[in-house]
Amino acid sequence: MGNNYNFRFNPKLPSREDIQRHKDFGALLRRYKSQKDGQRTRRLRRLRVISISSAAAAAIAAIAIVLGGVFSAPNKPALTAGEYFAGQKFIQPPLADEVQPQFASFRVNANQGGVYEYPSGSRLVVPAAAFADDRGRLIEGEVDIRYREMHDYLDFFLAGIPLTYDSAGIQYHLESAGMIEIYAEKDGQPVQLAPGKNIDVELVSEIIVPSLNLKAPPRYNIYQLDTFSREWLYQDVDNIQFVEDEILEENDPLLQYKRELLGKYDAIDSRAAEELHAIESAIPKPVEPLRPYRADPGRPTLELNFLDGSLNIEDTRNGEVQNELAKLQQMYKGVIWQISPSSPAFDERAFSVSWESVRIRPVNNRDYELTLIHPQNQVTLIVSPVLTGNDYETALQRYEEELGGFKAAMAEWEARLKEQKEALKVQVEQQKAEALAAYDRQLDNLKASGQQFGEANKYLVKRKVVNRFKATGFGFWNCDRLLLPPEQSIQAAFRDQYGNFYRHHTAYLAERSKNTIYRFYATDNTALKFDQDTDKLLWIVTDDGKIALLPPEAFEKAGAKKGTYTFQLKLIDKEIRKEEDVRALLQF
Repeated sequence: MGNNYNFRFNPKLPSREDIQRHKDFGALLRRYKSQKDGQRTRRLRRLRVISISSAAAAAIAAIAIVLGGVFSAPNKPALTAGEYFAGQKFIQPPLADEVQPQFASFRVNANQGGVYEYPSGSRLVVPAAAFADDRGRLIEGEVDIRYREMHDYLDFFLAGIPLTYDSAGIQYHLESAGMIEIYAEKDGQPVQLAPGKNIDVELVSEIIVPSLNLKAPPRYNIYQLDTFSREWLYQDVDNIQFVEDEILEENDPLLQYKRELLGKYDAIDSRAAEELHAIESAIPKPVEPLRPYRADPGRPTLELNFLDGSLNIEDTRNGEVQNELAKLQQMYKGVIWQISPSSPAFDERAFSVSWESVRIRPVNNRDYELTLIHPQNQVTLIVSPVLTGNDYETALQRYEEELGGFKAAMAEWEARLKEQKEALKVQVEQQKAEALAAYDRQLDNLKASGQQFGEANKYLVKRKVVNRFKATGFGFWNCDRLLLPPEQSIQAAFRDQYGNFYRHHTAYLAERSKNTIYRFYATDNTALKFDQDTDKLLWIVTDDGKIALLPPEAFEKAGAKKGTYTFQLKLIDKEIRKEEDVRALLQF
């Protein structure tokens, strides 16, 4: 809709400029009648015009009645929402190409592969021999990669990407932690990924975290868009991690209070960690006996004595390693050191050298990294303490006897520790509940003083994350989690401040608490669903590329109305030339 109307009759309707210039309904009506050519529709012949005074306000009101009736006349047959969207392109950017999220380009040598660093911090790793033509033949030489990222509801809107997902007869929405589109060309011609090849993607983005949870991100999955079947297809689990501790939404009116609350949480957790350490220190943990291992006759061994002083041990762990080795030799007489199959290759002539010192560190609960040191040389080996013959049998019998006592001691230790840990956990939860209650009281006072914010926003923060996945093909890849449709529903119609109704248009809805975008078929009776407890923004793109906007406060007036509620949109009479224009209009 908007200002550029196209009707199936000839008379030129008066513009708003005419109204402002004349402000005389009689003159305007006479001008309108003089332009008719006898080809009015039956609809127009049924219209009545009531003469009123020439006062400016009354004239404008009468014109609104006439134009509102004309403009609101449906000129297309009624469709269902499914029929409407099925008749459109699956990916349909609503505005000009230059307003869409733009592609970056980089060139790689197809024979060697390469790594690309995107300005956002994202990273693409392209393997060697990764590209093939439509016949499966490997591409050589330089290949151009086209890549773009989409991070928030405005990016998804501008790119024209649908975010619905059907599963078991239920239509979900996808809440995104970041989306990419990627493809490749050789000399301007598209190429494909070679069989068995993929591009490793590290996508840096932001997510909305519920319940002020800063410990771990929610679970997300990876989906690829199948444009042929018009659906998103599940691919894998998203390996997602937080990359910063700071919350990011600087324009959040509650940011100061959220930071204070999270600071209190951190202090509570820090004190709890100190108390837990004190509890564990006060109840010494039983020491597990060392399990003996029999020597493998096929592996070379070393005879090392760490007790007679013949070896200088460079202990980098404040004596812990030497104490462990001494304990091991005291416990297991006849212990020798067998070189592990995982040890680096070595020259056997090394064993004829008189090494002056050794450096040793545990690798796991069985193996050690042993470095033999000489002023002119050094050798690093992976070795394991082993026993042979009767020494092994005696050690094994002793180990099994000690293991039973260790398990009993561990059960007793865990029981004592569990009791104190649970008491500490209750204390921590109570302290956090008190801090949260104080936070809620602060927010209640803010709302009482007139500050507006959505209820759901009280416990949300925005965090930076990195999503790691493998792109096994070109196209759209999305890091998402599933959302059930909102429960709040209203039958809606849409009209702007000039009385123009919006029919047969796509309406877009974004919610502050979810990083997704909903699409609706705008009619006289749209089934509009939304979350009542969060800030919302709805808009429609007119036929001439302008935006008719419904601000968040309009939803509060609608409430839970019965019947059809007509939303009053504000038509923004402004040309949109770049992405920044859209962001300036469609921000919460």
